[in-house]
Amino acid sequence: MHKDDIQQNHIDALNQMGERYRQSGRLEKAAQYFQKALALNKSYAPVHANLAAYFLQINNPTQALNHAKRAEIQLDGDAQFLYHYGLIYIALNKIHQAANYFTKVLNIAPEHYGAIINLSLIKMLLGEIKDAESMLLDRNKAFPNEYNTLINLGFCCEQQCLIDQAIDFYQQAALTGDNNKINAYSGQVFLRHYQWNSTSETLYKHHCTFSEQLKKKNVYQFNIEKYLKQPKINIGYVSPDFRKHPVGNFIYPILKNHNQSLFNVYCFSSTEQMDSMSEKIKDVVFQWTDINSLSNEAICNEIHKESIHILVDLAGHTKSNRIEVFAMKPAPIQMSYLGYPGTTGLSQIDYRITDSWADPPGEGKYYAEQLVRMPNCFLCYHPDLQISQPSGLPSEKNGWITFGSFNRMPKMNNTILEIWASILKRLKKSRLLLKTKAFKDPDIQKKIKKFFENKGIESNRLILLQFSPTQAQHFSLYNQMDIALDTYPYHGTTTTCEALFMGVPVITLKGQAHVSRASVSILHNVGLQDCIANTPEEYMYKAIQMASNIPLLRQIRQQLRTIVISSSLCDTQNYISDLERKYLWMWNQYPKNN
Repeated sequence: MHKDDIQQNHIDALNQMGERYRQSGRLEKAAQYFQKALALNKSYAPVHANLAAYFLQINNPTQALNHAKRAEIQLDGDAQFLYHYGLIYIALNKIHQAANYFTKVLNIAPEHYGAIINLSLIKMLLGEIKDAESMLLDRNKAFPNEYNTLINLGFCCEQQCLIDQAIDFYQQAALTGDNNKINAYSGQVFLRHYQWNSTSETLYKHHCTFSEQLKKKNVYQFNIEKYLKQPKINIGYVSPDFRKHPVGNFIYPILKNHNQSLFNVYCFSSTEQMDSMSEKIKDVVFQWTDINSLSNEAICNEIHKESIHILVDLAGHTKSNRIEVFAMKPAPIQMSYLGYPGTTGLSQIDYRITDSWADPPGEGKYYAEQLVRMPNCFLCYHPDLQISQPSGLPSEKNGWITFGSFNRMPKMNNTILEIWASILKRLKKSRLLLKTKAFKDPDIQKKIKKFFENKGIESNRLILLQFSPTQAQHFSLYNQMDIALDTYPYHGTTTTCEALFMGVPVITLKGQAHVSRASVSILHNVGLQDCIANTPEEYMYKAIQMASNIPLLRQIRQQLRTIVISSSLCDTQNYISDLERKYLWMWNQYPKNN
């Protein structure tokens, strides 16, 4: 055999050994073999391809991209290599490039499962809902009962406000042979919050049923002396949303302003697409741990090793949660906060932060957690004061009232749309401004227009807008809105705060459960109790009455930002002091109760 052939066989053998170690999770050994192979031939594409997969696996997408680029010329027709290339771009938060590579994969291998699943998710994120649905339905027809296909179909239906159908898909996913069905169970219980007929009691029962799927023994023993010897109280926050996301925006000021003489703040992040907000959060906390690639057991071990006194869940049953970690209880005290509109159903989570407007006395019986009420609002809004002041009242320029809602599509159920249509029918010249990412899909726009046409509302009275690329552009659109109409049963939270900050009053319908009372709390804290309705009829009456009082709307427009900024809703320092007092109280209770 020729010497070059012998060397090539040797390189191939080293590369194959490295790949076997990589796939088995022995990453240090894998790296050693890849480097040995690369030392013999620095330009050998298969080694660079495997190193790209290796660096992706250890959460270093920048290095992964460097190696992928060196392999691309020779491997441009290799479906699996191109698939990993797409995953690298997802990790780099460059989803358009990722979509291009997954499309290339499907041109080569039309039934590549990973490419179908990831491309359908990207299309949903980009608002191309019907394209995603078509891909997934075709896949489900050819290969029925695949877990991820059903999960994505559930998510797809959710984005179209087809909540009952979404729940059906999640239930089908839970019946498959997949070992990890938590996403299916979590998806079901979360979506119950969007159903018009959900009550505190029914939501509680569904979440308790979920918790039965997580019957795991608490595997950690807590040596109280070890925790008492810590110089500070260690607070650990767990979230997939340490990014430009409502949770990231609300939690950042709290993480930044925690009293560092009393608390060490840890972030355990399952954030898949890091951005500038992620970097800001990393800069202000005591320790940041990326848990994306870690098993639940490994995450628990890390939390236990760091002697976290209080572990805070910021996700509940929302997408990419790590609720199983909390079921294993790796910290003495566990708490639910901010990112979920109700109970988690887990008895292993000790407390939940709320307030008396969002969860009035008597609601505690519908929670697995003990309710701990803040003296004012359950959250604190930290607006960007660089955002331009509100413009003048649009109705004075237009000659008609413009109602609006910038809430997500899943919140726009037929019943709330009927109420909005009734308001428009009574105010003949009024308009309705709706903005949601789903409106990028023309079929969804047509569906909404058709709904209102069937209620006697001409389509030229609807203004349907898509996702805004910048924060400044998003906020400027409130200048086209006279009155905001809140969704029901799932209230707005960020959207309610934003509208008020931009001088736009929000009419809301009060329900029983927390999910239907978030705006109630926010409006109480800025002194707009008159905007809270108890029945759909009162909701319509308040909207029409306010629309008929232009002097009042003008006064609200001029004064509301100042009122909001000076209210308890935006009092960051006092809010954090109150929250930290709750933390200290929780920890002081622990030795007494254990």
